[in-house]
Amino acid sequence: MGILQFESVSCRDCCKCIGVCPVKAIEVKNHQAMVVERDCILCGNCTVVCPQHLKHGANAAGSVRRLIESGKTVVASVAPSYAAWFSGCGFDALRRALVRLGFSDAFETAEGAFLVKTEYERLAAQLGGGTLISSCCPAVNAYVEKHFPRALSLLAPVVTPAAASARLIRQRIPHAQVVFIGPCLAKKEECEQNPDLLCALTFDELQEWLEAEGVALTPGAPGAPRLSRFFPVTGGILKTMAQQKGVRYVAVDGPEQCMAALRDAADGLLGGCFIEMSFCRGGCAGGPAFRSHSRSLALSGLHVERDALGAPDAPGTLPPPDFDAAFGGSLEAAFRDRQVCYAMPTEAQISAIFRKMGKNTPADELNCGMCGYPSCREKAIAVFMGRAEITMCMPYMKQRAESFSDKILSITPNAVLTVDLSLSIQQINDAACELFSVAAEDVLHQPINRLMDEFDFVELISSGRQSAEKYTFLAEYGLYLHQSFHFDKASGLVICIMKNITREKQRQSQLRRHKAEVAGMADDIVSRQLSLVHEIASLLGESAAETKIAVSELKQAVLMEDEEQDHG
Repeated sequence: MGILQFESVSCRDCCKCIGVCPVKAIEVKNHQAMVVERDCILCGNCTVVCPQHLKHGANAAGSVRRLIESGKTVVASVAPSYAAWFSGCGFDALRRALVRLGFSDAFETAEGAFLVKTEYERLAAQLGGGTLISSCCPAVNAYVEKHFPRALSLLAPVVTPAAASARLIRQRIPHAQVVFIGPCLAKKEECEQNPDLLCALTFDELQEWLEAEGVALTPGAPGAPRLSRFFPVTGGILKTMAQQKGVRYVAVDGPEQCMAALRDAADGLLGGCFIEMSFCRGGCAGGPAFRSHSRSLALSGLHVERDALGAPDAPGTLPPPDFDAAFGGSLEAAFRDRQVCYAMPTEAQISAIFRKMGKNTPADELNCGMCGYPSCREKAIAVFMGRAEITMCMPYMKQRAESFSDKILSITPNAVLTVDLSLSIQQINDAACELFSVAAEDVLHQPINRLMDEFDFVELISSGRQSAEKYTFLAEYGLYLHQSFHFDKASGLVICIMKNITREKQRQSQLRRHKAEVAGMADDIVSRQLSLVHEIASLLGESAAETKIAVSELKQAVLMEDEEQDHG
């Protein structure tokens, strides 16, 4: 697991982190962003802009606690920006709080800063016409090593204040396990590469630990002034240095300015200059950790100044004293080329990617930056490298969606028109134009009452409902319609979808007439049948009476014959 961790649960289709990453060390897979560790310089900018707060550094507090519990001698080296983070509390108050957490002791990293600035002064005195760039910022160092090795020789071959402080502490306490505490995420990687530093805690992690243990910091006096506490603000290194005659001193901060200055320096345009360089705007006290907590750079600067000067600097007073630390070992650092070279696409391959993105001419390259890349060309290169997806291009997706929508509108047999809150027609499809016998260009942006009654639109908008349906007859067109109204409050548009049911109505009318005719015919047939039944019944009645008389007479004749035989 890397130092910078991305939680992908809610990360989707954002691209903000790509936009602020100065080295574009982020790749998108399945619409989710992931860090490319080999290229990441841990500047931390992505942790600030993430709207879901899904990007953060690996928390080292647990491992430090376990080390303390094991009985090791754990000593803290605290960055001078503590004054800004903890709202101007003096170092003595912070040291007492750290001891309560179990640290054996705590020292100021500013002591290491004093050693480093002394080395800078020595190197600047030997500068001549060359260029010397401060090596205090681990993000600057990582950028040069990983992305701009042309400037490797320009970096001051001096360890960072954190490393110098660790060596000083271990000189005093040989078996000490040194933990750096500061605002910088890049320090975590520096600690992994430096045997003198066990690990790095951020102020965030320390604050959570203090709160969990119920340890409160009591604000106090800043203590004796020390000039090297100025290091965490822009120009702070230069404030501590004794400047050499003939050497120009420049302070640069922020990713864009640092990268531009490195290019100029590598091109030989900044000869005879000592350049203080910080990848964070405003220095360490203006870095991502402070910005993510909305800490004012102005207020942070005042807190740092108070801790460095002890009191507001009065005109004509002598500069405040600095540390008098002495180190008997080497503070030399060696920087190396860690650049990873990638295969770059040919012009034909870039053109092919452009075509997939719907960019067929230079005019289609909007360079809008919504994908996080400054230009369409850089986005295409990222697609080739597998770090970006075609669908990250918002103009392309919008055009694709509109094209798809237009195709649906053009092939649907239903009439569709869209009306805005001023009841003006914003869209009308071919089926609607045919239905009303109009041309689209003649009615677009015209009042809806040119085509139909506006009452239903007004009623839906005023009712607050999102949809409505009705059947209507437009007498002027001789049309029966089934209408579906849909109100999108976000866009302020009402969509009306109309199905022409005139033929169905006509068929229904014909069917009703036919049924009436058939019903009449059935009534006639029934009437005739009943009449016939009556006639048959009458005939059958007469025949039955005659039959009865005949049978009766026959019976009497038979009886009379039987009587005559008896008498005979």
